[in-house]
Amino acid sequence: MLAKRIIHLGAVLAICLTGVVAPQTASAAPSAAAESPTTVTAEKPDLRNATFMSAAQLAASGCGSTCDGKNPTTHKIYHSGCSTCYHYCADDAQTVARNAEANLDLRYSPRCRTAWARVGSDFYYPTIRSYYQDGRVRTSYSGFAGAYYTQMVNDAGLLARAEASAGPGTWWTDKY
Repeated sequence: MLAKRIIHLGAVLAICLTGVVAPQTASAAPSAAAESPTTVTAEKPDLRNATFMSAAQLAASGCGSTCDGKNPTTHKIYHSGCSTCYHYCADDAQTVARNAEANLDLRYSPRCRTAWARVGSDFYYPTIRSYYQDGRVRTSYSGFAGAYYTQMVNDAGLLARAEASAGPGTWWTDKY
C-alpha cells in the first residue's frame, strides 16, 4: 500500500513539475515578452481528492477499493498519465435499482465500477452497503457526501445495496 502511494505521489510530482512551453510567434521587432518563453503549467491535482491509475487498470477493474468512501461528484480519477485526463464517477452514473416508496436509488458507475445511494430528500438518511458474493458485508457508509447521496463503495466483483431510514422505518433496494 505504501509503495503504491509512493508511486502515485511520484507520478503527481512528475506531472506538477512538467511545464509545456508554448511556441513563440514571429515579430518585426524583438520585445522583452518575446525573449522569454511563456510557460503553461499542468493542473495541480488535489491529492486528497484524486486517484491516479493507468487507463488499462481503469478499463479492467475500475478504481476499485481506492474509491471506497469518496464523493462520486468531486473525486477525480486521473488516467493515461496526464494531469488533465480525468473524470468523476458520477459522469456515467445510472440508476440500477430503485425503491419508489422511499424515493431511494442505487447509483452505479460502469467506468469506475462503484456504487452509492441517493435519496429524494433529507427526510431519509441514506446508507450504501457493499457485500461479498457470499452475502457477507464488506463495508458501508452512511450519511450525506453531497446533496442527497452517500459516498461510493467498490462494486467490482461485489454487490451493493442502497438503504434509507426515517424514524423507525428502513427501506432498501435490491442488491446489484
